[in-house]
Amino acid sequence: MTPFEQIKTGLAAYGKSIRFVFKNKMAWSLIVPLVLSILLFVIAQSYVNDLAEYLKSFTNEWGFIQNSKFLGGFFKGLIAFITELVFIILFAYLGGYIVLMLMSPLLSYLSEKTEQILTGNEYQFSAKQMLKDTARGILMALRNMIIETLIVIPAFILSFVPVIGIFAGLFMFLLSAYFYGFSFIDYLNERQKLNIKQSVQTVRRYKWIAIANGSVFALPLVIPVIGAQIAGFVSVFSVVAATIAIVEIRNNSLRFG
Repeated sequence: MTPFEQIKTGLAAYGKSIRFVFKNKMAWSLIVPLVLSILLFVIAQSYVNDLAEYLKSFTNEWGFIQNSKFLGGFFKGLIAFITELVFIILFAYLGGYIVLMLMSPLLSYLSEKTEQILTGNEYQFSAKQMLKDTARGILMALRNMIIETLIVIPAFILSFVPVIGIFAGLFMFLLSAYFYGFSFIDYLNERQKLNIKQSVQTVRRYKWIAIANGSVFALPLVIPVIGAQIAGFVSVFSVVAATIAIVEIRNNSLRFG
């Protein structure tokens, strides 16, 4: 398949995934990211607030502002702002992988259920296998996050260079999209008994499908504050879309209702 055909297949699978989720009574799964996103944000925000209060306590030792309510209020407000800004940036970057790790048991189930409906392949339920699939999903998310970070650091530095910075920004987005798509496709690869090395080779063969699939998941993450929460909902459709796209490639005669 050409890159264009792969991109077209990856994006078209999203439209099919929305119909698929609701037609096959899988919409209940959208409750899970709703609960997780609320809990995750509340817990993370509480730690951020505690950190901001701790950092602001140091201003009490700054002699030059002790006699000025204005300076005291200004620096405390500045510390709170910077702490919140760093939180938003980190949450935008790490939020996608946090979502993937927390959602791993559900995403594994949705991928398996989708394949079963499309192909008739039956997988006998096993708590041991479910734990194995979940662990693999978490491990893959961590692996991709580490590799992406190592590549992103020099790309981020280059993003401050005029002209080159435009391409560096685009490269970082496509890189994230690739690794996100990789994670969604890997659930299917794992059930095919592919080890991580074999899964990497398979995803590289369909890298533009991975990028197309992951780009839809990555887009909400650029939205401040609520990006990761939205991505949680998108992940449900992403894993179904990834499964549909790969199964469709392997079975060209497959048709969807």
